[in-house]
Formats: sequence, structure tokens, C-alpha cells
Amino acid sequence: MRTVVYLRQTPPDRSPRAAHRLTIAVAAYAFVAAAMHASPACADELTEAFQFAGAEGAPEELRIWDLVERNRFVKAREEAEKYLADHPESFVAMLGLGVAQHYGEANFPMALFHLQRALELFEARFGPEPLIEQPWRWHARILAQLARTHADLEHYDQELAFMERYNARYTPQLKAERAWPLMKKREFELARVAAEEGLATGDPYQVERALNALCSIEFEMGHDEGGYEACSEAVEYGREHFGGPSVVDLSNYAEAARSVFRFDEAEQLLIEGTNARQSWYGNPWLDLADLYMRAGRFAEALSALREVPRHRAARPPHARDADRNEGRRSLASFLLLMGRPDEALRVTDKALVLPDRRSHNSRDPEQDRAIVALVDTQARSMEAEIMVEQSVARPFYLRWWARAKAQWQRFQSWMSARQVARFLDDDQRLVGTFAVGTARSAVTPPWLIGELVSVLGPGVTQAAIDRAARTDTREGASAYYDAIGAEVALAQRRYDDAAILARQAVQTLQPGDALLRERARAILGRSMSDPRASAAVYEEVLGTDPGLFRRLGWALPARIESSAAELDELVASALRRSPRFEDSDDGLRIEVRGGRACLSGRTGAAWGCSGAEPRAGESKTDYAQRIVDSFHQVVFSPRVDLSRIDINSLDGSNRTIRDPAELMLEQID
Repeated sequence: MRTVVYLRQTPPDRSPRAAHRLTIAVAAYAFVAAAMHASPACADELTEAFQFAGAEGAPEELRIWDLVERNRFVKAREEAEKYLADHPESFVAMLGLGVAQHYGEANFPMALFHLQRALELFEARFGPEPLIEQPWRWHARILAQLARTHADLEHYDQELAFMERYNARYTPQLKAERAWPLMKKREFELARVAAEEGLATGDPYQVERALNALCSIEFEMGHDEGGYEACSEAVEYGREHFGGPSVVDLSNYAEAARSVFRFDEAEQLLIEGTNARQSWYGNPWLDLADLYMRAGRFAEALSALREVPRHRAARPPHARDADRNEGRRSLASFLLLMGRPDEALRVTDKALVLPDRRSHNSRDPEQDRAIVALVDTQARSMEAEIMVEQSVARPFYLRWWARAKAQWQRFQSWMSARQVARFLDDDQRLVGTFAVGTARSAVTPPWLIGELVSVLGPGVTQAAIDRAARTDTREGASAYYDAIGAEVALAQRRYDDAAILARQAVQTLQPGDALLRERARAILGRSMSDPRASAAVYEEVLGTDPGLFRRLGWALPARIESSAAELDELVASALRRSPRFEDSDDGLRIEVRGGRACLSGRTGAAWGCSGAEPRAGESKTDYAQRIVDSFHQVVFSPRVDLSRIDINSLDGSNRTIRDPAELMLEQID
């Protein structure tokens, strides 16, 4: 779940009022929004705004704030630094510099330094309780902005403290805003009280924030149906009062729908979110990509991933990196499913060392990191499998060298698995991971969760799923525990139990979790004593998730036949050495003829053919290896064309962050 942030365009109130001990009304919300969220405002309104009592300043100081209000942060920073060189006591310039660092540069620690200095400069001149005839509005802005900056740095106690200071002296008060940091501190009852106080104000923006907070609070407390209802209410309120819900509210509602296995509804909400009013946080394309991957809709997942960087780039600078690592996790998962573990590892290498800031996301950051490490673990195992595959037609010494390199990659996979175990080294986090779709499970891909059996051990996994299942009353949740339980039973060689549980999972899992269903189907095939029945089950898996056998490191039973031609014999011999096949008269059928290899099922269904054109000066072993590589790629990868995909473009690494025209305009005085 993510926090909602609104941009308010209301002109400032022009009639501040005094109260006992100077509890003064800060005009409407515009100045609070400006300090809290760098809200844009119209230039003609700004000119009048600076004439307000309590916002006095030198012309140069007011110009700096004018630049801040118009989001011209580079110019504002330059002007503030220039003015401070001659006027180091200017709290207005220091405030402008802090806001520019926050929203223009996304340099939160530097922003905090300047804002703290601005507060010191102000209070050194006017004290912590400015009078009505003093520039009290700057004090209100500084306090509100300090709260916002501490929030982005995940300093929730300090954020709440500055909100309290602000609320003690200025109105309208920040009531609903307190709910989010309290929820992040896991003080759910206090967070609920803060949200209800926001609702009681009747102010539409307070109500919107309060409903957003209640949606997250219910979800994080494990009230899945309650979270679904609260998120629904937030969306409906947006439709009634703001012309439509925001991206954040729709994304949160979709997440709540997924938690109760309403996948079609989640998809429709996210599609609506792609055209909804922009939010600082939340990316519906990213959530759609995850949803499509779970359903085995790979082409649609690729289309969604293409849109993720564009949507992120439309956000202001300080919010662009809020979910970059989340995007990397999805991209790495997709590349893994596509049979591209080498490229997946390029992505997970970054993700493991560059975690996201999670201040505006309710999920447990350690669980997010565990997911990335789990993707990395499987990508390394899969890369080891491919290394062996790519050597099977080569001389024996090269085959042994490939196996040695594969062993090193498997050791690296084991090291990543130790990271997963370390991130899950918490009783509540471990048990919650298996409650698929809930806040405790974060965004763990269900099709990947079975890998935890080998990472944690079958005994630990069984104990965890037993505890999770006892308190999980969601309709449809039992299918997920059956699927994981089948993997545990298989690991413990309880084949009859594995077959029973896997069959139950196959029959009850929804189409929205097609990849998990196919994994359960593969477990069923592995548990069968009849090789012909197993082969028939494996054929069904090949139709939806052909890469699963590589990810599991399993071999398909197959009878390999070839013509008497030398090249065909070389290819057939190589395929017999492949870790993807084991010789069986009761399995599938591979026919090698005329430099082409074709896989067909027992019923005659064709699962892929491959071949390659010879190259000048190429040895027969190299030629045979290229045919084998092509065959492995065709058979064990989904039918999605990735030939022209630039991975950096999907990650957003090669995108221009700032619009060149925007930079040019900032240089205009």
C-alpha cells in the first residue's frame, strides 16, 4: 500500500487571524501544501501571496520563493546560494535552498541540513513562538517542510514531532497526515484515531488522506476483507469529490483485490489507473506486469514493463526513485521467466545493493529484499543449467570446464539463498511470507515461493505454512498452501502426499495464478509412478510455462532418435548429455534429421523444432552446439520475441531524467 499525496491549487486565504498565544491560522492549505509537497501555483497568485502579513521578505528572498513555487528548483537553488553568500542570516533563502534540494535534487539529507539551519536562523531572531506582526508564515512553512523531509528519510518520530509543533500553533492542522507515520511505526490504533480525526474535519483533502490511511491500516493489520472495503471507499470518494480516483488509490484497491484473489477486478482497476490523475507514488504498469506474469500472459507483461519507466519519469524528481528497485524486481522476474538469467542477474546485482526508500510504501523492506535475493538465487541456478546445456556438443574437457563454472554459479546461488534466509530470520516475517497476497507476504511472486523449500528446508517450510494456514480464513487460500505443501512432500519423498496435494492445487487455483498451477502440475508429474502419465502431465506444463523445467533443474523423459548422418548423430548425442532430457521409451519424442531437432509429445503434439545455418569455417561440433542451443531455447522459453529488447530501456537506465526544454527554461531569468 502507498500513501496518497495531493497537489492543491487553491489560492491562499487573505485574512489570517490571531488567537491566544498566537495559534494562528495558516491560510487554507496552499502554503501548507507548498511547504509539504512543493505544490505548483499560478504566478499572478504568487505575487499577491507575498504581500500577506507574516510572509514579509526582501525582494530577492521573495524572488527565490517565487521560483520555488513555480518548481524552477535549479534556478531557485542558484539564486538562494548567491543570496546566502552575502546574507548568511536569511532564513527565507535557506528555506528555499532546502526545498529546492528536496524536490528538485532529491537530496534529502542536504535538504534536511538547510531546513534545520533555516529554523535555527528564524528562531534566533524571533523565537519559537513568533508574534502576529512578525513573519510567522515562514515559520509555519519551515515546520511543515521539516516534517515532510523527515518523512522521506523515514524518520517517523521526528516527522510526528514537527507535525505536533506545527499543529500546536497553526491551522488548518495536519490531522490525517499523522496516520501514515503512526502506521509505519506499527502503532495501528493511534493511526486509526488520527485518520478518524481527519475524517471528522470534513475537509475533502483531509478525508482523502484519512481514507487512504485507513485502507493501508486495515491491510497491514491483516484484515484482508476490511482492507478491501476501506480501499473501495477511498476510490469511491475520489470519484465523487475529485473527478476520479488517483493512481495511488486505484493501485491500493487493486492490491487489496489481489489479496482476496479477485484478479479480474484488480486488472480492471489497474487499467483504469493507467489513465487516472497522476500521483507521486504508485505505478499501475508495474502492478499490471506482476499480475500478467502470474497469469502466464507474458506478451502483456512485456507491454506493461515497457510503460513503467515512462510513468516513473512523469513524476517529480524526488519521487522517481521511490519504487525503482521494485521495478527491477519485476524486470528480473520477467527475464527469469523468459529464460534470460544472465540479464536478470545484471538487474538483481543492482537491486540487492540499492534498496528503495520505503517511507511511502507500507511494506516491510526486509521482505522486499528477500524477494530480490530469491530471484537472484534462482537466476544463478538457471544460469548454471544453461552453462551445462551450452557445452554438451563440445569436447569432453570443455564440458568439464563448463560443469566447473556451473558449480561456481551454484555456489553463488547458495550464497544468495543465505541472504534470503537472513532476511526472513524473523518468526512473523517468515510465517507471513507464505500467506500469499496479504500484507505479510508483500509482493512475493506465488510461482517463486516454492523455492523457499530448498532455501529454508522442508521441515521449516512445513511448520511455517501450517501456522500461516491456521489463521488464514480467505476463501481460496487453501489452494496456495496445498501447492507449497506438495513441494514439501516431494522434497521429503512422500510421493503419494505430494500427488494428492498437487492435484488439489491444480484443480482449485485460479487462472490468475497459472504459473503456480503449472508448478503444482509439474510436482504432480514428478510424484507419479507411471512414466507415461508423468510425460503427459509435463506436456501440459510445456504449453504454459516451458521455462519451469530449467528453473527447477529437472530433465524431461524423452526418446531421442536420429538419422545416420554424422551431424544428426552429433546433435542426438549432445541432447542425450543435456541436463534437460533423460532417456525414456515412455516419455516424449525427439527426432533429429537433416540438422533439425524436433520435440513432440506422446500424442503427436509438436513442442518446437530448431535448426541453424552452417557458417563458413565452422567445425561440426560448433555447428552441432548451435543447433542444440537453438533447440533448448525454442523448447524451454516462452514464445515471446525479445530479440529487439533493450534491457536498459525497461529499467529506465537510459532515459533522460529531466526534460531538456525544462532545463533550458530554468536558465531564463
